[in-house]
Amino acid sequence: MSRTCLLLAAVLLIGCGPKIKSQVKVALDPLPPDQDVMVFATDLPECAYEVVGIIASNDLEATKQRAREMGADGVIGTVLAESDSSAGRAGACGTPNCVQFNTVAIRFTDPGCTN
Repeated sequence: MSRTCLLLAAVLLIGCGPKIKSQVKVALDPLPPDQDVMVFATDLPECAYEVVGIIASNDLEATKQRAREMGADGVIGTVLAESDSSAGRAGACGTPNCVQFNTVAIRFTDPGCTN
């Protein structure tokens, strides 16, 4: 395969991956890749926590991976979903038929809360 074809394939694959944006408020060491990140979609955590940063993504697994990289134990968030936008009309997340997870990455201040 030519070098041009490989470059084109790499660009296409990058464009197909999840779109994610984040902003770090507190710099922490990343968590191990196999550590679970808790998702609080409807209720707030009962344990005390600090805000690590914010994450916006169109993929929940990508959101959890970014939270791990930020050193966050969990994410508190909402889901924006547009399922029936008219053709050509951008939805709340910027494109028709999109799903976007808007989350706050958190780190528990009590180590006993991560179990």
